[in-house]
Formats: sequence, C-alpha cells, structure tokens
Amino acid sequence: MSGTALTTALLSTQEEIESSDAGGNTNAHLINTLLSNYSKYTRPVFNATTTTIVSHRIQPIQILDVDEKNQIITLKVWLVLRWYDEFLTWNPSDFGGITVVNIPVDLIWQPDIYLYGSISEDFVRHLDTDVQIYPDGLIIAPQPVIYKSTCEIDATFFPFDQQECYLKFGSWTYDGFRIDLDIFPNSGRLDNYILNGEWHLFDIPIVKNVFFYICCVEPYPDITYTLIIQRRSRFYIYTLVIPVILLFILVLVGFYLPSNCGERMTLFVTSMLALIVFLTLVTEFLPPTSTSTPYLQRYLLVMIGFVTAASVLTGININIHFQAPGCPPIPQQLQNVAFNYLAVVTCMRGRVKTYLNQDGKYQLSAKDYNNFQVEVHKNYPALPAESESYSYRVQGWQLLAQILDRILLICFSLIFISITVGILTFLSARKWEPSHAH
Repeated sequence: MSGTALTTALLSTQEEIESSDAGGNTNAHLINTLLSNYSKYTRPVFNATTTTIVSHRIQPIQILDVDEKNQIITLKVWLVLRWYDEFLTWNPSDFGGITVVNIPVDLIWQPDIYLYGSISEDFVRHLDTDVQIYPDGLIIAPQPVIYKSTCEIDATFFPFDQQECYLKFGSWTYDGFRIDLDIFPNSGRLDNYILNGEWHLFDIPIVKNVFFYICCVEPYPDITYTLIIQRRSRFYIYTLVIPVILLFILVLVGFYLPSNCGERMTLFVTSMLALIVFLTLVTEFLPPTSTSTPYLQRYLLVMIGFVTAASVLTGININIHFQAPGCPPIPQQLQNVAFNYLAVVTCMRGRVKTYLNQDGKYQLSAKDYNNFQVEVHKNYPALPAESESYSYRVQGWQLLAQILDRILLICFSLIFISITVGILTFLSARKWEPSHAH
C-alpha cells in the first residue's frame, strides 16, 4: 500500500514539473511569436492615419528639494504610461491561457513623452523598465522617476509663500495626429506621498492642453500637472521673525535708558548691524530677482531705517542733555509744548512740577501751564530770565531730553507694533488663489 502511494506521489510530481516546463515554454513561445518581425522603430498601427492614444499618470512620492535661488524643484514620482500596440496581440487560448506577459520596454516601440521643463543633463525620452502586455495589445509601463524641473519662485510672501510648479509632459517629436495624450485615471493621487519637512503639497490639478503653432497645422497636446505647495513657516518664524522682533524691542529699551547713558548709541549701532545680518540671511533663501521684493525683506529694511532714525534722534537728544556752560534757556514755545502737553502724554508732569518748585523759588500752579513763560514773569516779577542760574537751565534741558526720550519711545513702540502685527497678520492670513497663467 505504501509502495503504491509513493509511486502515485512521484507520478504527480513529475506531471507538475512537466506542466511547469510546458508553461515556461509557452510563455517563451508567445514572446518569440510577438517579437518576430517586430520593428520597435515603427509606430504600432496598421493604418498610418490611426492616432496612438497614450494615457499618462504620475503619482508623487516625495519632494526631494526646492532650490529657491536656482528655481528648481526635485521630485520623485511613480510614472505610468498606457497605450495600445496593434502588433502585440494574441488569442490566449492558443498559448495556454496566458493573459499577460512582461518584457523589457526597450524591445518594443514606446512613445517619446518628455518633461518640457526638465533640467537634467541627460536627455531621456524613453523608459527603462519592464512593461506588461495584454492580449488586446494594451501596454502598461510603470517606472519610478526623479524629475528635476524649473519652478518659478515668487518669494513675495516669504516665509508664508505658496508656489505653483508646472510639470508639462508631451511628445518630443510626434504631433497630435499621430500621438494624442490622455489623463490616466487616478493620476496625481497622494496616497503614497511622503511628507516633506519644509513644503506642504496641497493638491495637483491636472489639465490637458492642445496648442497650435504658427509654423504648423498639426495640434500639439500636452498634459500639465500643477504642484501647489506651501512653505512650512514655523522654522523661519523661530529663526528669523522672532529674533528680529526681540532685537527691535532692545532698540525700544534704549529710549528708556537715561539720556546720559553712553551705551545707548552702542546699543543702536549693534542692533542695526544685527538687522543687516538677518537681512543677509533672508536674502540667501531667495532667488536673485528684481521682479518681486519679499515683504519680510521690506520689513527688515524698514526696521533698519527705524534704528537709523533712532540713532540720529538719540544723538540729537544726547546733545540736548549735555549742555555747555553758558547754555541759553529753553525757548518759550518749546517749553510750552514740552512741559504743558508732552509731559502729560509721557506721565512726567510730576517731574516738571518738581523742577519748577525746586528750592521753593519757582511756584507755578497747574492752571498756568498753558503759557509757562508769561505766567512765570507775571507772578514773579522779581525773577528776570537772565537771573536763572546755569544749574537750573541745565536741569531744564535735561528734563526736556527725558521727555523727548519718552515721546520717541511711545512713537516708535506704536509704529513698531502696528507694522509688525499688520504684516504678520497679512502674510499668515493670505489665502491662495490659483493662477490661470498656464
């Protein structure tokens, strides 16, 4: 009984081997039959007027790099081409029921679909993969590809910018009467996309275009994929925006320092140099173009201008504070404005009163502040202006310098807060609007 079972097993194994060999021979026979007398240099149609329709699909896998300075995008995709070859058909019943064969693509004709904006050094128009061939002549050619293409960068809204990169595919030598393009189903899907740390891929609108050139009557179709990408701005907020804001806050602190503090000018000059360094860093991320100026770059230029103005005004204010011997009294109109109005705005009216009441000699009521000099000489005729001591005049100039410092602090703070909040709100709240240029 055991001998009969062993014999049966051996016969079954031999039959499977023979069947496998027969299947392999049938597959080889089918391929030899298809490729015998086949010319890969001829478009695979029996009638020359028949148009070969090529379905095109790319599925993004990863954005490898976006070179803003050179305006180049590097993208890895899965490319699939599909067309019908009238010379590669068979009846499955004649070849052991085989319904698909795989052969190298360089053995058959293939369309020369090319990325028009490619900057690759190698001019590659054909695939280098294995294709799937079906009994009705359907050819499906999948292949992973890394594309390097031009991408016009508009850095106006850096680092909150959104870009549109166009990938335009079409036949390099055939017109639309011989090769027509079609959009493959499910093209542009992001199912297998790997997230990029700097750029977020929103969507890939796909459109088919047909162009007629002046030279020719034939149509020239193409399929254009629009990569809509947005920069992830968090990195630049932490490394550029926030440091610039903190740096200018130090400039504002400089107005709060005493007028006789010599380090104020050093603080302003150092801050201006630091802002120039940040401006240089921003420029390194941007393309060297004169068509658009980023708002962040304009913001930094404005801040540098503010620091320059602060340095100039501080120099004037220091000169007001340090008066030389024999300094004249404060002009009457300037006294009225500074002691009656600006002192109230800067909450320094108490200091003004203390200055006027020092030594108990210069009494002045609050109701008389609207005309300071007139009231002084009216209420105290025994005190002529020329009798004011040098020390008293110097203290008046110093008090004026302090009031001007506070006014500059308030003005620069309001301007800085308004510009900073306004530009950040404008940039971050901007919504993308698709371009219709392509």
